[in-house]
Amino acid sequence: PFFLSLQKMQSWYNVLSPTYKQRNEEFRRLFKKLPDTERLIVDYSCALQKDILLQGRIYLSENWLCFYSNIFRWETTITILLKDVTSMTKEKTAKLIPNAIQISTDNEKHFFTSFGARDRSFMMIFRLWQNALLDKSLSPKELWHIVHQCYGTELGLTSEDDDYVSPTAEHMNGEVESFCLDLSGRLHINTAVRMSVDKLHDLLFSVDTHFIQHLFSQRHFTDLSVGEWQQDSSSGNTTRVLSYTIALNNPLGPKTASVVETQVSARGECYVVDSEVITSGIPYQDYFFTVHRYCLTSINKHKSRLRVSSDICYRKQPWSLVKALIEKNTWSGIEEYYRHMENELLQNEVLTVTTGEAAVSGSKSPPSLRRRKRTCSRRQGEKEKEREVGGMGSGERADRGVREQRDRREGSKSAWKHLVVLVALNMLLFYKLYTLERAAHTLETWHSFSVADSPLPQTAAEWAQVLQLQRQFHQAQLSKWQQILQSSVTLLDQMKQSLEKLHSGIGVPELQSRPEHLSRLG
Repeated sequence: PFFLSLQKMQSWYNVLSPTYKQRNEEFRRLFKKLPDTERLIVDYSCALQKDILLQGRIYLSENWLCFYSNIFRWETTITILLKDVTSMTKEKTAKLIPNAIQISTDNEKHFFTSFGARDRSFMMIFRLWQNALLDKSLSPKELWHIVHQCYGTELGLTSEDDDYVSPTAEHMNGEVESFCLDLSGRLHINTAVRMSVDKLHDLLFSVDTHFIQHLFSQRHFTDLSVGEWQQDSSSGNTTRVLSYTIALNNPLGPKTASVVETQVSARGECYVVDSEVITSGIPYQDYFFTVHRYCLTSINKHKSRLRVSSDICYRKQPWSLVKALIEKNTWSGIEEYYRHMENELLQNEVLTVTTGEAAVSGSKSPPSLRRRKRTCSRRQGEKEKEREVGGMGSGERADRGVREQRDRREGSKSAWKHLVVLVALNMLLFYKLYTLERAAHTLETWHSFSVADSPLPQTAAEWAQVLQLQRQFHQAQLSKWQQILQSSVTLLDQMKQSLEKLHSGIGVPELQSRPEHLSRLG
């Protein structure tokens, strides 16, 4: 009886918490049409949203995404080749609960909801989808590493099962594939650094903030205050708060703004630091805030990779025009900041590597610098030509200098004459335009006086006389305007001719002296 009860307890335990081996067998049994080479990597409990909500599970292999649901013997089975997926997005159930993922192909869309850990599930599906698009298959070590991450160490398998790799097998030479999903906004930094991942983390996030202080001083950030890292006993993560003042390049708005940044650091196979930045003293500050994620992964003992991504989160939805303005200015500032950070990080890396190499080299003398021989400039070439021409007689050079001085004096005199004529023409044109303006003002004054002072006509003959007088006055004013405009046109033509003469007068001495000089050179 005891053994029977023990077997019953084990069966119930297997139902409630099946091992990876049981899940893999279930996967092969449910989806028999898949190739035999497909192995289950991970499965998630979720629901497919149709006319009703179909609770079931998603099963993922290297090349397939499958879903199975059984509601009162009503079975629903979906198999999607990952290469056929065109888009994958995080969604919200009822536009409120962030626990859904939508997967689209060319022909249909599938809305999966009720994920227990939506972001982690999306990260895994997205990674396998990208691998399928790139025709990049997982190595046995990578595959079993993911399986152990999802199902733990007790898989129900032994070393005799296919290409099984135990969780104690380390792969230290390759880059650790971390479960660090970039934020859905923009990726700013994705670079490998020649320092260990612990050293990189200390450089960016240690209590000793020389790197951050130097970066902030270069960016003209002030009033930096860095809090101590505080550990959360429940989650094991550490948190700290930074406050500082940033400089703004807004010509119309404020010149500075205060910032409070909260950083949460988690340590697993990689370092993941999530940062929430709240900026005060800027337009629409109560509408949005920014989030940033730093992923620090190890490539080997002396090399690591830094990935930094950001996104803009909205507390309340602004108008489309305001949203576009917010995103334009915010993304511009964020990208400039991380571009500067990457440059400073690379400079620090070069300095560190150079210092290390200098320490190893010891007493070796530094290589001597070789100065590159510059080619002769144009001015030096002209000087050489002058030296070649220098063989001419001193009397001939004196005559040529006298002629050039005389030509320059004549050219300057003619230029002054033309400038005086231009000034006179401009004054005359200004007078004509002034006369035209006075005529228009006189007409306006005449109308106001005629309406205000004279009595209104009473008979048709009086009205005809008034209209006749107005017609004559308008005709006289019109002819006067025509005369003024015609004289203005004439003055402009004369000005054009004077400018052409001035231009030709300035250019002639140079054109005449050049052939003479060339003839002497010949």
